Amino acid sequence: MIDISKYNNELRYRGNNLFLENVALNNIAKKFKTPTFCYSSSLITNNFNIFKHSFKKIQPLICYAMKANFNSYVIKILEKLGSGIDVVSKGELKKCLDNGVSANKIVFSGVGKTDDEIEFALKNKIKQINVESLEELKDIEKICKKLRVNTNVCLRVNPDINAKTHDKISTGRLEDKFGIPNDQIKYIFQNYNNNKFINIIGLSIHIGSQIESLDPFRNAFKKIKKQVLDLRKNGFEVSTIDLGGGIGIKYNEKSRIVDVEMYTNLIEELFSDMKLEIIIEPGRYIVGSSGIILTRVIRVKKGKDKNFLILDAGMNNLLRPALYGAKHSIFPVKLSSKRKVLYDIVGPICESSDVFMKNAKIQELNKDDLVVISSTGAYSSCMASDYNLRPKAQEVFVKEKKNKSFK
Repeated sequence: MIDISKYNNELRYRGNNLFLENVALNNIAKKFKTPTFCYSSSLITNNFNIFKHSFKKIQPLICYAMKANFNSYVIKILEKLGSGIDVVSKGELKKCLDNGVSANKIVFSGVGKTDDEIEFALKNKIKQINVESLEELKDIEKICKKLRVNTNVCLRVNPDINAKTHDKISTGRLEDKFGIPNDQIKYIFQNYNNNKFINIIGLSIHIGSQIESLDPFRNAFKKIKKQVLDLRKNGFEVSTIDLGGGIGIKYNEKSRIVDVEMYTNLIEELFSDMKLEIIIEPGRYIVGSSGIILTRVIRVKKGKDKNFLILDAGMNNLLRPALYGAKHSIFPVKLSSKRKVLYDIVGPICESSDVFMKNAKIQELNKDDLVVISSTGAYSSCMASDYNLRPKAQEVFVKEKKNKSFK
C-alpha cells in the first residue's frame, strides 16, 4: 500500500480508492469535473494550530503569507483561528478586509508597493508596513504628509544569507532585490528618529521559501538579533521584529523537512528574553500540504522511446514544475494490481515545459483514469492562468463528509 499520508495526513486509501477527509475523490471528480483543486479544511486548521502551539515561551503574531493561496475560504478559516495576514498588494489587502481580517493584524510587505497601494494601506490603518528601501520610506513619508497621518514601519533587512533553496525563491542574498543592506539600517534610524509621520518600530527579515534546513534560519536570526542589540545600544527603540516565513513542505521523496518544534525553539532561544513583539509569516507551511490537484488522463501516447501520460491539468493550473523545476509526487486515485511502468507525465498546454514528471514509475494507467498531484495547496491555484484559453480549475474545500467550491 502506498503511504500517501506523509504528504497530506487527511489523504488515504480505503481499499483501493483514495479519500480526502472521508470523501471519495472519484465522487468529487463526478460532481466538479477535472481538473479540480481539492483542499482539506481540517489540515489547514491543524497546520496552523501545530505551528501556534509549538511556541511555549512567547506568543508571536502569526501572519499568514496570503500570496501562498488567496482563496477567500482560506482567509476565513485562518481569521477565525486568530491569524493575522501578510499581504503584498492592494488586491490582497482589500480581500483580507472584505473577509473580516482586522486591519491591526495586517502587515504589508513587498518590494514594489505603488503610491496608490501605500495610500490605501494608510487610510485603512493597518498594523505596519515592512519597508524595502530608503526610497520607499521617502514615498511613504510624502503620502503620510499629504494625508496628515502617521504609520508604523519595520525596515526589511537584507542579511546576505543564502537560504540554500531554489535560486528563484531565495530572497536574502545581496544580489536579490529584497530588503535594505545591513550597513544602511542605522543611518535610516538616525534620520527618521522622532519623525512625526514615520514611526520605525523594528526590523523584518525573510530569506526565502521552501527552506529545508534550520541553518539558514539560525544564521539569519543571529544577524538580526545582533542588529537589534546594536540599535538599542545606540539609543534607538526597537519593539518589533518580523522573522518572515520560509519553512518547506514535502513535495517528493527527496524533500527534507524542518522540524517545526526545532524552528520555534530556535526563535525562543534567541528572542524570548528580548521584550520584542515577534511576527512570523508562514504561508506554504500552513496551506501547502492541504491541497491536491485531481486530474484525469486524457490519453496515453506511445512514443518511440517513451510513453506519455497526458493529463487534463497543465502548467496553466500548476506552474511550479515549469517555473522552478519542482517535482510534485503523483498518485493514482484507484489502486490496481497492474504492473508499474515509466511515463513522462505531461499536461495539454502547447509548451515543451508543460511536464510534471519525467520517467515517473507508476501503475499502468489508461484513458479517463484519475490521479492526484500532491502538495498543491500553496503557490499553485494562485499562480494559475487561462493560457491556451483553458479554464482555471475549480477549488473545492473538503471537511469531513462535506465539500463545497469557493473562489
